[in-house]
Amino acid sequence: MEFCRSQDQFHAHFTEYAVTIGTETMCRLRLLAVGLVCFCAGGLYGWSALIAPLQATFSVSAAQAGLVFSFAIVSFTAAVVVAPRIAPGWPALYRLALFAWAGALSLSLAPLSPTYFAFVLGFGVGFGAASGAIYITAIAYAARSRRPLVATPLMVATFGLGGSVFGPVWKGLATANWGLSAIWPLAGMLCFAGCLAWYLAGPDTGSDTIPLVKPPQSTPAMPQKPVFGLLWLTFAFGSFGGLMVLGLAAKMLETAQASVVLISLALAGVSVGNTLGRASVAGLAQKISPFACIYVSLIIGTCGLLFALIGSGPASMTAGLCLVAAGYGVMASAIPFLTLTLYHPEHFQRQFALLLTAWGAAGFLAPWTAGALFDLTSNFDTAVLMAIGTTFACAAALQKLKARVARVEKRPE
Repeated sequence: MEFCRSQDQFHAHFTEYAVTIGTETMCRLRLLAVGLVCFCAGGLYGWSALIAPLQATFSVSAAQAGLVFSFAIVSFTAAVVVAPRIAPGWPALYRLALFAWAGALSLSLAPLSPTYFAFVLGFGVGFGAASGAIYITAIAYAARSRRPLVATPLMVATFGLGGSVFGPVWKGLATANWGLSAIWPLAGMLCFAGCLAWYLAGPDTGSDTIPLVKPPQSTPAMPQKPVFGLLWLTFAFGSFGGLMVLGLAAKMLETAQASVVLISLALAGVSVGNTLGRASVAGLAQKISPFACIYVSLIIGTCGLLFALIGSGPASMTAGLCLVAAGYGVMASAIPFLTLTLYHPEHFQRQFALLLTAWGAAGFLAPWTAGALFDLTSNFDTAVLMAIGTTFACAAALQKLKARVARVEKRPE
């Protein structure tokens, strides 16, 4: 009873505060809070900066190091499917706060792990799952906002921005002998972001998730299985190269004999390229189709892979990896854009959650396979060639998807 009375008092105080500053301002504050939690969750993409301290702490191979990110991707994917079913009646910001605190706890415990397996559980499984739950909740919130075609890719970009910030930070702290303790600043920030989201989640949160501008709909009768299957393959093949780079960028640069300074700059460049690629779709969506956006991502990614394969020296490797990350960033935002176009907004969260299993499959296979190939060959050339092959497979699946959608659109009502 005492808890209920305190909750009622809090809601009464919050409602008065919301009226004071204005509904529109409150909507923007809530969206910013969601973005801050999503930004912190995106620290997952800075993982490769932790490979060196992980190997120094537990003496693991490159394949085992890549496996941490693979487990994180699998946990991320599982959480994306499960998270919408967790307290579905609660306001989104309350749920985001809970996910943020769970992620902060996992990150806090990970550096204290006595074994490699315990670290995998803390960072890979724990933080990976929290990151996935945050991501799908934040993207669904943006997709139902007042400007979904702008808010959705920008929220995806915010997630990528987390990696661009925390990757270099972790690398710098690890170089300064923090070891795996470099993770703790993100844990603290994620805890703060959760507190902010909880405070801003008033009882009228639903008022800022009314889409005033409906995204274009190709057809409400879009056939589920053939279209979704091709969309799944497009996302899986198109994500392979980018996830390989995000998971093993630091190791690839070390193999190219890059200096510590260049590795730090390259990690920042990879993360910034990923973020800019994601953000660019907010503008591209106003001018070209989502299919064209995905073709742009494939062209950029293929150029980057070829540059990394053919070029010589750490500088060319750095440039190539940054291009791959930028192309992947475009892909990461273009796929939600395409999903939002093919399906109604009210179906977006369910369809996109299922679609992220493609990303999860690619995320599990890419870092682990590339690490295993490196252990066998002592270089990443075979892994890069494999990534080029998946890019062409993505283009083939995308072409079939485009033709299938065109046939459905021409179908008589």
